[in-house]
Amino acid sequence: MKISFWSNVRHAAGVTANMACISVLISLGRMGRSVLLENHYSVNGIGDILLASEKIGRLRECGEYLNHYGIEYVLKRLYSGEAGDKLLHQAVIPLFFSSLNYLPQGRIVNKEVFNYEFSLVQEELFLLLESASDYVFIDTEPNQNLSSSLILSEADLIVVNLDQNPVHLKDFFSNYDSIQEKAVYLIGRYRPEAFWNISRICKEYHIARNKIGVIPYNMEMEESMLQGHLLQFLNRNYYKAADQESDYLLRYGKKAAQMIRKNILLLRREEQEKKQECTVHTDASCLSIPRVL
Repeated sequence: MKISFWSNVRHAAGVTANMACISVLISLGRMGRSVLLENHYSVNGIGDILLASEKIGRLRECGEYLNHYGIEYVLKRLYSGEAGDKLLHQAVIPLFFSSLNYLPQGRIVNKEVFNYEFSLVQEELFLLLESASDYVFIDTEPNQNLSSSLILSEADLIVVNLDQNPVHLKDFFSNYDSIQEKAVYLIGRYRPEAFWNISRICKEYHIARNKIGVIPYNMEMEESMLQGHLLQFLNRNYYKAADQESDYLLRYGKKAAQMIRKNILLLRREEQEKKQECTVHTDASCLSIPRVL
């Protein structure tokens, strides 16, 4: 399943942080295997949040090992016709045993070249990733560039990251009808005391409660992300939170992860039912064809 994390505004909704948080919680909850990637360069990307600074520095060095590591390597090999689990195994960074992997960026090509190469072999890339994991989480750039448009059109589920700014909310629900058809919603850095809280947003924009979740603002989590220690922070607090603020965060973060997972399972069930219907119709058509003696 391809799950795109996206927002109509940059930085305000915390798309990358929300995706990292949800994917870690899914892994800690033993809900399946995930792989994470971005379709764009970012100053504070997934790796910055989940990997310590020395590992990030190594990824961004110029060196021969980068030719056999990361998404740039995978894109070039797929374009050359190579495929298989071995290719992916060489390129990903395991973050949480075998249940959470990150396909990093080495930044050895410029943004325009990366976007072009990504769009050329996007279909093959996602087939490979889906064969090796239950969830493919894509941090998708807000700009409607070529690869972002393709990802949003082909994603099984789009997690639209909202903030509590009424201007941003109105912009999304007024201008992105096509995305709303397969969207669930996540409010990042959530503040319950704000005027536009989850109840008001649901009421104003007719969002079902089983399609929206929140990631509450938490200062300690923000600091852990700056140090590349988000996984350690969530792991440390997952079963028994250190304080009330962390307990509040984990409670609602787990609910949000379950909400997203339930919607994914619903999509899978609908997909299986459609396949069964097609099989029945095909068999019936075959039976109706008269035999020629």
